[in-house]
Amino acid sequence: MEQFLNNVVSFPAVIFTVTSLCFLGFWVLTTLLGSGFDAFGDLDLDLETEADLDLDIGDTDLDADASSTGFLRSAMEFLGISGMPLLLALNLLSIFAWAISMIAMTIIGDLDGSSGLLIGSAVGVGALVGAGQLTGRIGGRLEPVFIPTRALRRGDLIGSICTVTTLKVNENFGQAEVRTAEGDSLVVQIRCEDGNELTAGSRTVIFDVDQDSEVFLVSADMEQT
Repeated sequence: MEQFLNNVVSFPAVIFTVTSLCFLGFWVLTTLLGSGFDAFGDLDLDLETEADLDLDIGDTDLDADASSTGFLRSAMEFLGISGMPLLLALNLLSIFAWAISMIAMTIIGDLDGSSGLLIGSAVGVGALVGAGQLTGRIGGRLEPVFIPTRALRRGDLIGSICTVTTLKVNENFGQAEVRTAEGDSLVVQIRCEDGNELTAGSRTVIFDVDQDSEVFLVSADMEQT
């Protein structure tokens, strides 16, 4: 146990110990506060004023920011990290680097003097590269989870074929089942002019949306199955 604690606070593991604790503190705070971050609204921070001040930044500062962003992106690509949010990637990178450096230093043992610093630096770099590979592999597996999906809008269903699920459809009543382009099944409210022959099992086409009542308008003509 004593050897473990010594490695935790020794170079190079101590670097990743600090970063991992910082990330841990961040996640604890966000978990405890959550949407409670709105409570900071009581501070009445004038964000517009701060934004106005930022507009006075010169071209040199803007170029520096762009260069920093490009460097960080290049570093992440070099380590093989992609497919996940940057904050999560850095969090995993720190944890894996800490674990690898701890294992390496446990095997190597205590290091002293300039040679110890050299070996520790090599272990730190190796741990960082190894952690990048592990994080990249996880990111590749989880990439579909982090792909943003566009919310379905009512207008997206216009032109879709739907199957009536009620015994009748008129100007005040009716439901139907419709499938989205992704294959999901939705039950929607539909309306049609009186005197139609639509009934349960009939297939028809959604041709518009009533913006006031937010229901779908369907054709009185049935689709042939």
